[in-house]
Amino acid sequence: MTRRRNVLAAAGVAVLATLSGCTVPIAGAMGITVDADGRPMGVLMVCHDHIDGATLYTDSKPDDPDDSESVEVGSWSGDESVKGFATWSLDTAGDGWSVDEPLQPLKENREYHLYGWTRGNSWSTGNVNFTPADLAALTPGQVRYRRSGGDDHRTGSVEDFRTEACKDR
Repeated sequence: MTRRRNVLAAAGVAVLATLSGCTVPIAGAMGITVDADGRPMGVLMVCHDHIDGATLYTDSKPDDPDDSESVEVGSWSGDESVKGFATWSLDTAGDGWSVDEPLQPLKENREYHLYGWTRGNSWSTGNVNFTPADLAALTPGQVRYRRSGGDDHRTGSVEDFRTEACKDR
C-alpha cells in the first residue's frame, strides 16, 4: 500500500510539473546587428527544430516594471520555417522574411527585446535586449546577443555568434 501511494504521489508531482511549466523551450538564439546604413537587422541561429518568426517588444511603463505590459513594436515571419542561420532587415524584411507588423520608431532610453517563436508555441529563442544606444554602438558585422545560459549580453562578430549560439542548447 505504501509503495502504491509513493508511486501515485510521484506521478502526481510529475503531472503537476508538466502542467505548471509556463515557458516555451529554447531552440536557438537571437541577436541584433546593423546594416551599412545603421538600420537594425535581426540575427537568428536555430540550433534544433525550427522557428517561424520574430517579435520585437518593449515595456509600456519602463519606470515601473511591476505595473508594465509588453508592447509589440514589430513582428516578422519567415516565408518558410527557419532552420539554421538567418538574418533580415527589421525595416523591410526580405531574404525569406515578411513584415507582419511594421517596425515602429525606437524611443531613446527604452529597452527592447527581440525573440523568435513558432506558431504552435512549441519552440522559441533566447531573447536579446538592447537600447537605441546599443544599436548606435554596433557596426556592420558586430552582433549583440545574450550568452547561452546567462543574463549578460555580449557583442562579437557574426562568427562568434554562430559559434556560441548553440552551446548548451
